[in-house]
Amino acid sequence: MDEGTWNRLTPEQQSAVRSLTTRFIKAVQSSEASDGWDFSQKYSVQQSGAAYVISNGIKPLAGISHPDKQVMVALMTDAVQNYGR
Repeated sequence: MDEGTWNRLTPEQQSAVRSLTTRFIKAVQSSEASDGWDFSQKYSVQQSGAAYVISNGIKPLAGISHPDKQVMVALMTDAVQNYGR
C-alpha cells in the first residue's frame, strides 16, 4: 500500500487493513481481473447491509468486508496500484 493511503488511515483502520490483507490478496488473485486497471473497471466499494464490500456488482470478494468504508477504499486502492506485484 502506498504511504499516502496508509498514513491517512487511523491506527484502528490500519489494524483492520492488516487483518484483512492475506485474505484480500488471495481474493483479488482469484478475481476475473487481469491487472490493476482491469480490477478498477470491474470492481468497486459498495455497501452491503451494515458493512462495505468490494464487488463486481453481482458478487463481493469472498470474506472481505468491514463496517468502515475507508478500510475498504484503502484495500481497493492497494489492489488497483499493486495488482500482480
